[in-house]
Amino acid sequence: MSPTRAEEAKKIMDEQRGSCSQAIFATYGVHLSSGKLDYNTCMNIASGFGGGIASNGNVCGALTGAIMALGLKYGGSRMEEKVFQAANTLLENFTKLHGSTLCRELIKYDLAAAEDVREAFEKGAFDNCPKYVEDVAEILETLI
Repeated sequence: MSPTRAEEAKKIMDEQRGSCSQAIFATYGVHLSSGKLDYNTCMNIASGFGGGIASNGNVCGALTGAIMALGLKYGGSRMEEKVFQAANTLLENFTKLHGSTLCRELIKYDLAAAEDVREAFEKGAFDNCPKYVEDVAEILETLI
């Protein structure tokens, strides 16, 4: 049996092949773009969103990756309402599970300074990120 997309995204995280945003967008971007985007292009597009957008601790990268994927599915000027509705459902469901959408609140570290990032890695602050990726992927599956 082949792995689910949620399992594929989590595997990217488990194997440390990319950030949370890359794990989601590379997994879903290829599929939702009808092959117009390849895996490496999706990894490049999502590369600036990890750590809550460029390690600023803002919205979790798994969520930003998923919102980009929703844009591929529902985006376009005439379909903006559908993508907003799906994105809001994603954010609401994730918040119900984890209490926040903000990276700095989820990992309990402010990533503003390099020493904060180093300490966060040393203390295992990112250990839950594969679970966040998996949860986002499972929610995303219900929206696409």
